Amino acid sequence: MTLPQRAQMTVSGPPSEGRGRCVVGFDGSSAGVAALDWAVTWAARNHRDLHLVGVVDDDAGTMSGTSASDSDHARAQLLSETVALLTQQHPGITVTTRLITGPVAASLAAAARPGDLVVIGSDKTGYAHGRLFGARSVQLAALVPGPLTVVPAADLRFRAGVLVAIDGTPESSRLARAGAEEAVARQCAVALVHAIAVDATSERRQLGEAVLREAFEAARAVAPGLQISRHLANRRPAEAMLNLARDRALLVMGRSRRNAAPGVGGTLHEVLINANVPVMVLP
Repeated sequence: MTLPQRAQMTVSGPPSEGRGRCVVGFDGSSAGVAALDWAVTWAARNHRDLHLVGVVDDDAGTMSGTSASDSDHARAQLLSETVALLTQQHPGITVTTRLITGPVAASLAAAARPGDLVVIGSDKTGYAHGRLFGARSVQLAALVPGPLTVVPAADLRFRAGVLVAIDGTPESSRLARAGAEEAVARQCAVALVHAIAVDATSERRQLGEAVLREAFEAARAVAPGLQISRHLANRRPAEAMLNLARDRALLVMGRSRRNAAPGVGGTLHEVLINANVPVMVLP
């Protein structure tokens, strides 16, 4: 296995002790490598440790003892080789690993501690051998209590800018601040988008503009010189996000839903299934 070659990163600043880790679900697939590449950059930028998690899916306990042992060995060897490569390419980052046997989504969610950012890749298939995490982004979004980033197996070079989905809930300002902080760290612009219906009334449009103004002020408070744009979109929320995110480096959105039922809301589900950009989902 060969990880993508990147320019050597120098990690400086305060140590990551006492701070959340960047927990990566890694299975060796192209989606897993994309997630790991994204996570290495994010961890270096934010002075976090990397924690690689390999999951041996025992298919609800039906895997034979011999097959399970072989899978354990193969996954452990993959993690060991990956750590060796990361240590060589990025000596400033601390990397730890964990091998778990069990249901993939639940096992990865259980491996995260408070304050951790969980990162997974998505190839939107999940069926080919080794692609354990690709089809499970929606499951993980429902199970992981903290922040989650889903990275598509796509060419993310030449992407720039952070897009923040503003849903109008009381948490909108927090989302705007989080997106602004990511943009400052990346030295790029941030865009705020709020979607309303095509046939929205003038009162609804005014409310949408007010929601964006409040989010704009929250983002500007993070860094007064930050370039910020606002978009009031007359279309379904998922369509608006995916359309504006096509050339962005990151989409930040919340995990809010209209009721307390298990799972995720329809907008988040649609975005994750069709993700064309790394999606950071905040609780």
